[in-house]
Amino acid sequence: MEPNQQQVEAWNGGESVHYVDHADRYDRQLAPFADALLDAVGPVRTDRVLDVGCGCGATTLAAARAAGVVLGVDVSVPLLEVARARAASLGNVDFVVADAQTHRFDDGAFDVVISQFGSMFFDEPVAAFANLHRSLAPGGRLALVTWQELAANEWLTVVASAVARRAELPSLGGRSNGPGMFFLQDPDETSALLGSAGFTDVEIEPLSPSLLLAGGGTLDESVDFLVGMGMVRGLLGRIEDAADRDVALEEVRAALGEHLEPGVGVRLGAAGWLVTARR
Repeated sequence: MEPNQQQVEAWNGGESVHYVDHADRYDRQLAPFADALLDAVGPVRTDRVLDVGCGCGATTLAAARAAGVVLGVDVSVPLLEVARARAASLGNVDFVVADAQTHRFDDGAFDVVISQFGSMFFDEPVAAFANLHRSLAPGGRLALVTWQELAANEWLTVVASAVARRAELPSLGGRSNGPGMFFLQDPDETSALLGSAGFTDVEIEPLSPSLLLAGGGTLDESVDFLVGMGMVRGLLGRIEDAADRDVALEEVRAALGEHLEPGVGVRLGAAGWLVTARR
């Protein structure tokens, strides 16, 4: 099997659909993390920026408004189609369908590498980050945003709690459980990983914003958005009985309703890590 083959298949199949259909909602929901990521590296007009796992291009376009040139990389053809359409009016942005773990970037081609929730899916993470390290110029900057553990993310525990009353939750997170949303939840493991790949000056700090679920909207819109996400579909799918699953969904809806701000949307706590390092 080719490196990251399962991820390539997933993000060119079912996992891409929800992101393509709701790209603007994802951007609004994740805006606090995107802002923190860009603030951490402070791109300037002389910077060449690589955005890893760029998806529909929100962080790529944000970087392009400040940097010299920006390249967005992702394995997903459908997501990059959205990104290219969004970037049509910008002349300093390009996108390539590629796996950042194995793609042969030119040595020292970039001054900045960023990734918003796109760095947790490598089969061979040391090799992947070593490849990114090689792509950076001496003194180049790396900034990642990754998720903390599921239990720290209120916007997901409303689902996990409802599922746990009816089915066993899977073991999630950490390098021992393989690539996935919570792969880099342990800051000590992440620091050691980046050190093994050659990075220095690794710093990791918590991010604890509130998220506006689905980027705002009605309770129905928020519920529909949340239960359409791949992670949430996977959790709910662990409930074998359809009637039990329906009851769990009602519990989720009730829990979200407790956090509804009329005219704004459902606001819940989230938790991530801001990871920075240098070549």
